[in-house]
Amino acid sequence: MSSAETAAAQDMPRKAISPEQVAYLIAALLVGAGAAMTALFGLPGLAMTALALVPVVYVVLILISVGK
Repeated sequence: MSSAETAAAQDMPRKAISPEQVAYLIAALLVGAGAAMTALFGLPGLAMTALALVPVVYVVLILISVGK
């Protein structure tokens, strides 16, 4: 790579990550963490993940029903 190619590559604008992409990345991380917990600890890992998400789902359902 020559110095001219390096300068041209540095002048290229970076593509911004959209909020939708961030949401998908977070969802993929959560699914991956759940899969890892299940793989490492088996059924108790899956059960503890589900138990930990109960309050989160409850709050989300309340917010949806209120209209926020």
